Amino acid sequence: MTFEELQELLAEQFSCDTAELKRGVALSDLGADHEDMVELAWGLGEALGVEIDESELNVDMTVGELWRFAVDLAENAEM
Repeated sequence: MTFEELQELLAEQFSCDTAELKRGVALSDLGADHEDMVELAWGLGEALGVEIDESELNVDMTVGELWRFAVDLAENAEM
């Protein structure tokens, strides 16, 4: 998954433009709540081919932190 693909996933989920999704933007700034974290865990997990528990994500994460989380998951899944 590329950073741009993550931006597209988030833009679709939060109905915003990908240009708004800079690395320092918190998911809470996008209006994220617990239900959004459940959906995001499912969508991100599906995109990466792994299972993600929504408790691993939180609304205070930034887009950059979520990107790092996704990269780490993808790397560990390959092992």
